[in-house]
Amino acid sequence: MLITLGIIGIVAAMTIPTLIAEYQEKKTVTQLTKVYSTLSNAYQMMQAEYGEVNTWGMSSTVQGTDEDGNKIYDYSAQRLFAERLKKYLKVLKTCQVGDVCYPYAGYSLSGIKTSDENRVEDGTGDSPSEAKFYLSDGTFVQLGYIYSTSGDIMVILPGNTSVLGKNRFFFRFSLKGIEPEGMDNASSMLFEDYCNPSRNDTFAGRSCAAWVIYNKNMDYLHCADKLSWDGPHSCKEAE
Repeated sequence: MLITLGIIGIVAAMTIPTLIAEYQEKKTVTQLTKVYSTLSNAYQMMQAEYGEVNTWGMSSTVQGTDEDGNKIYDYSAQRLFAERLKKYLKVLKTCQVGDVCYPYAGYSLSGIKTSDENRVEDGTGDSPSEAKFYLSDGTFVQLGYIYSTSGDIMVILPGNTSVLGKNRFFFRFSLKGIEPEGMDNASSMLFEDYCNPSRNDTFAGRSCAAWVIYNKNMDYLHCADKLSWDGPHSCKEAE
């Protein structure tokens, strides 16, 4: 009996972590798909009320650099976009200057640290505090740079981590609507280039959202070099 229990324990130790990982990946697929639908619906309703974003007169976030090479920011477009978009979302909390808005450090898919933990909001940087908020389900949303009629939207799914391609993903908005980053087109950062754990920089994992949503898997975590939009869409297909 002891031998049998020992064998069962060994088998469990080998299989349970895999089962937990598979469950988490399926959960992430479901969560990200829901967020995509939520943001897309809100974006459509926002434009139905205020008109298409190209009629808003928004300025680009980055206005150039000063004499020391520091970026000069104009946050007016981000504030306007966030104010209007949030009307059609169930927002739990909007970040405020002086708050620790998101407490966890950020990492790329290859493990490189991209942001510090417990950052205090000071109203500067890539986005103003008003453009960072939590949805009612705990998803963190942050508007990125805006380029007149297009821009980035970052989401971090609920949890105690922030890793590109695992629970932190990017979308892009334009006149076409909202698209997940990594679509197979020239206007996006391509999946093959920016959704691979072996890419040793801060952009690793940046373009995984489209793959997760349309292929319903996160197999790039296991066999990224074998996957492509024109080839295998899962590790099983690549066998």
